[in-house]
Amino acid sequence: NNMSNKVIINKDQCQLIAKKIKPLQFRADHFNRPFLSFSATPEIKLRAYIFSTAICHQTHSLINKRKNLKGWSVLEDVFTILGEQNSQLLDLQYLYTLSPKQLSEKLKPFFAEDGNPDHCTLDRLEERSNFILQIAKTLLEKYDGQTENLLKKSNGYLNGENGLYNLLADFDAYKDPLRKKSMVFIQLADNAKILNIKDRQNITPVMDYHMQRLLLRTGCIEIIDEKLKLALQTKQTLDSDEDVRTASVGAVKIIAQEADKNFFELDEILWSIGRSCCKEKTLCTDKSCNKNPCTFFSFVELDGHDDCIFTNVCKGSYDESYRCYWQPMVNTTYY
Repeated sequence: NNMSNKVIINKDQCQLIAKKIKPLQFRADHFNRPFLSFSATPEIKLRAYIFSTAICHQTHSLINKRKNLKGWSVLEDVFTILGEQNSQLLDLQYLYTLSPKQLSEKLKPFFAEDGNPDHCTLDRLEERSNFILQIAKTLLEKYDGQTENLLKKSNGYLNGENGLYNLLADFDAYKDPLRKKSMVFIQLADNAKILNIKDRQNITPVMDYHMQRLLLRTGCIEIIDEKLKLALQTKQTLDSDEDVRTASVGAVKIIAQEADKNFFELDEILWSIGRSCCKEKTLCTDKSCNKNPCTFFSFVELDGHDDCIFTNVCKGSYDESYRCYWQPMVNTTYY
């Protein structure tokens, strides 16, 4: 069970959590949401997916109050609109002519609920724009300007020299060794039925801070290093969260096997619980969600949503010290 001298996986706890997850079924319309089903060619959809995923890191400030959307939900909404419009901002030749500052100015109105660029809620825009421009340049130079050619080169494989993991690492935004963004992009392409993965056993679980927090609070992973534990509980910035993330991936692999869910399904379940039911407020103690409507409830078929599904098996249900865990805030390379 030891992943490092700082973090361990609690296999028994993973199995308890898996038992709660196993019977869950997704709502019929979940995989037919607009971002997966909007009317466009596969190429335009793939560009919307690869660009939106490139900038989907630390979007705490991103909000559209008029549509009641936050974070990733805003990105899905914006890039659905750009895709449906076949926008210039998805045209690689056009993007090639822009500087990061110019692209930032063109993106601002889309991330402002009233269209006023001064009200844009997406931060670090030039940095994010640079990711998009570097992707456009690489696609033009290596793939004849077609994201579909990236998928064709991989022949549906994730691992190997021409596997998608290796090919995506050509893009600055996708260099994360733990492949968070790569897996988000691959998951979107898979769910939209544009990509047919041939080596599903090589899917790496996506691991963002919502998932890490949930695995910490439920006790699926446990911090045995007191210095790291204190840092997480008091929201200190970490140089790296690699120990926590690596253990989290191991825990998710156990839960997926025990719950008979694939990694994509499990990601949707755990991420939505961490995003809505177990964030600043916890459903087990506050009796209300952080999101209205609750993301988890909108994803999964449930009779009611008055209590967390992990009540009585979650360590945070009966040990307040577990509920102290907040997101690992990492001060490292921006992915």
